[in-house]
Amino acid sequence: MLIYRRPQVSQPVPLKILRLETQLLPMVKFDYHCGRHFQYELSSVERFGHETALQAFHLNAIQSIYISGRLLLRNYEEFLDKGFKAIVLLTDPYYELALRIFLLKRMAKTQISFFGDRDKIILAPAAEHFAEVDLENESSLKSALKKASQNVRNVLVSPVTRQLVASSPEQLATRGDIAAAIELLSRFTVVGHDADSLHFQDAIGELLGISIGELPLLSRHTALEDVATRLRSLHIAELMLEEDLIFDHYVREAMKPTAPELLKTNASRHAQNNH
Repeated sequence: MLIYRRPQVSQPVPLKILRLETQLLPMVKFDYHCGRHFQYELSSVERFGHETALQAFHLNAIQSIYISGRLLLRNYEEFLDKGFKAIVLLTDPYYELALRIFLLKRMAKTQISFFGDRDKIILAPAAEHFAEVDLENESSLKSALKKASQNVRNVLVSPVTRQLVASSPEQLATRGDIAAAIELLSRFTVVGHDADSLHFQDAIGELLGISIGELPLLSRHTALEDVATRLRSLHIAELMLEEDLIFDHYVREAMKPTAPELLKTNASRHAQNNH
């Protein structure tokens, strides 16, 4: 049962917003600064399970809602036809892989508060696997990725594409799913990339009618950038991220001002070539 108190917001933003979280590390400060402008706000909704998330989406009497989380969007796609505007900030696939490995390694030795119970169960085998990995050693990273069991690989393999096409955590993405993922992404109101986060800030500020100075985003860490650089040289990492790398390429090309239609046409062509 979803129980909440309505905050006394003097001038709530009259929109229903879904911010799809694609990183394992949530943008907590960003959600706080955006969510406080809405009558109802629920961040990191994946912590509460599918049924609770559905109840939040079904709050039909409220026209000012902000929901964010690492959801499998296929299960909630219908709400994009029921007044919700979706926004997302995408991340470089290698950097996200580096971040995931770092968090899993940390999870093996300490509690991470923003992981829900379901996440902890799913991530536990991977946390144990990466517990002793030396992130500064390319050989150690390569060995860990090569020796990863299937349930460990599932945590790392093309997570963004899977979020857009899968309906269950166990479902993996294929080359043929890339076009479907891009098609769903095309329904988003705002799509940003951390390669140009200022553009994302400006777009969100304009959409919500709030000052962009109040929109703190996660900054990249130099140490994780170094890990991402090591991962780029590993063929096993490329194979694990194959769908996300292709997806990321088409999205970044489509975000260029000179290629507004490239996103759908190239993705469709790619899907046809793989059938």
